[in-house]
Amino acid sequence: MKNKNLISEAIANGYNFNIGNYISRGMDIFKKNPGGYIGYTLLFIVISMTISFIPILGTLIGIAINPALMVGIPIAAHKQEKSSDMEFGNFFKGFDHFAQLLVANILVTIIYLIISLPLIFMLGFTFFASMATGDPSAIMESTGELASFGIWILLFILLFTYVSISMRWTNYLIVFHQYDAVSAIKTSWALTNKKWIFHLGFALLAGLMLFAGVIALFVGIIFVIPIIFAADYAGYADVTGLNRNDDVIDEIGIETDLV
Repeated sequence: MKNKNLISEAIANGYNFNIGNYISRGMDIFKKNPGGYIGYTLLFIVISMTISFIPILGTLIGIAINPALMVGIPIAAHKQEKSSDMEFGNFFKGFDHFAQLLVANILVTIIYLIISLPLIFMLGFTFFASMATGDPSAIMESTGELASFGIWILLFILLFTYVSISMRWTNYLIVFHQYDAVSAIKTSWALTNKKWIFHLGFALLAGLMLFAGVIALFVGIIFVIPIIFAADYAGYADVTGLNRNDDVIDEIGIETDLV
């Protein structure tokens, strides 16, 4: 497939990553259907908050459905850009890839758990038990102990950041290019590491935008979140050649060559 060949070329030869241009494209995409993006963002927040209140089962539900929900805006943006299709149902097309997204999320969760194990062993069960009690004095005492592990915590944060940035396009590769979960993780790793520092820059800028949204009495979040996801989609589409004229994508994740 031509599209996958373009991904291989990007990995082999590198690519340009213009953060400012992607943010601008994200805003343009948002402006074409603000009601749809805001509505879906509000729904996503409500769903996430609701399942978070369900003990244990809520965590499992989140692991299962969050990946499909999080690709909703990129999928809707793609449909909008390719065919001017703004159907609200497009936001839920991620569930068409539920199985591979779930497998990928489980694998990513396992990777994060493995990375976290050394820190968990160093801090010990008592630390996490104290944090879970909700007792302010216990929490303050446990937090004070963190100072002695300062360098290790810093190393953990750096490693966690590196891994999370490296795997950040996993779901897009599954949805837009039909990669299986394992191949998607590997390809995302190879693709993002060609311009890792630029991807980090995008993530930091997105974080600042979200912070600004929180400061704006949380109202700004419903605008910032869809713009960030649309901008991320714009970057992915540019790097992978997703919307090149010589490729025809009839449905999300189904690609045919022009004849």
